[in-house]
Amino acid sequence: MSAILSIRDLHKTYAGGFQALKGVSLDIEQGEILALLGPNGAGKTTLISTVCGITTPSGGSVTVGGYDIITEFRGARSLIGLVPQEVNLQPFETVLNTVRFSRGLFGRPRDDAHVEKVLRTLSLWDKKDNQITTLSGGMKRRVLIAKALSHEPRVLFLDEPTAGVDVDLRKDMWDTVADLKADGVTIILTTHYIEEAEAIADRVGVITRGELLLVEEKRALMARMGRKQLEVQLNERLDSIPAGLAHLDLELAETGDALVYSYDIHAPRTGITGLLNGIAEAGLTLRDLQTRQSSLEEIFVDLVKGDAS
Repeated sequence: MSAILSIRDLHKTYAGGFQALKGVSLDIEQGEILALLGPNGAGKTTLISTVCGITTPSGGSVTVGGYDIITEFRGARSLIGLVPQEVNLQPFETVLNTVRFSRGLFGRPRDDAHVEKVLRTLSLWDKKDNQITTLSGGMKRRVLIAKALSHEPRVLFLDEPTAGVDVDLRKDMWDTVADLKADGVTIILTTHYIEEAEAIADRVGVITRGELLLVEEKRALMARMGRKQLEVQLNERLDSIPAGLAHLDLELAETGDALVYSYDIHAPRTGITGLLNGIAEAGLTLRDLQTRQSSLEEIFVDLVKGDAS
């Protein structure tokens, strides 16, 4: 696949001297979903605003579908749809007219069939004649997505798309994103919900303090940086970890009847054999064993902590 969005050495410094972006470079392929993770103030929204032409870069370059965002702004912007964090809609306008009007802003001819398709995809067709003010928060967010898709963009930015949305609507939104990907739309989303990135992204980017720490295929990232935990459930309760096991990376569960052992899945030796031998030498008896892989959230927290230290 070819890159539909290319960012090269992008900088943004505000008038007060604050550096929001520090040399960000990134290629995003056509039809992929990239999740951009980072703490508040990391530069996620500034990056999106710059690519979309809302904020002027201080240095570097960005092309969308081959169009430069500065010298060929109209061509670049016509390929981009943006769903902002803030719900800013005309409260007394209908859903249908809101989406139609947004299409017209991009100079696209009226196409009721396309508008209907977008509204049906987002489960908004039965609300088409409702005023925006009558909709729930989740439905308003769907209208924002419909507006962004009205002019048939090939790149869609979702800035915290499910903020304030309940769990059921969030999962519906994930299904919608999957459908858009199937139609060939490239999607870049920022999110505070790590499970959102874990559920739908192809690649994950981590940004903090205006710098892109990494961009990697999600499964490869979890395999490379993930750790596993082995929970050894015991038949007896302990007040503390036995002295013979103190040298191991062990934690005692709050219930006292389980030991939790962390290990690197890629290490030449996991240490599990020594752990089990040590448990037997301590006179403990096993009830069960369970393992779990570290989540993307834990990996993200470790990355950001490592950058801050």
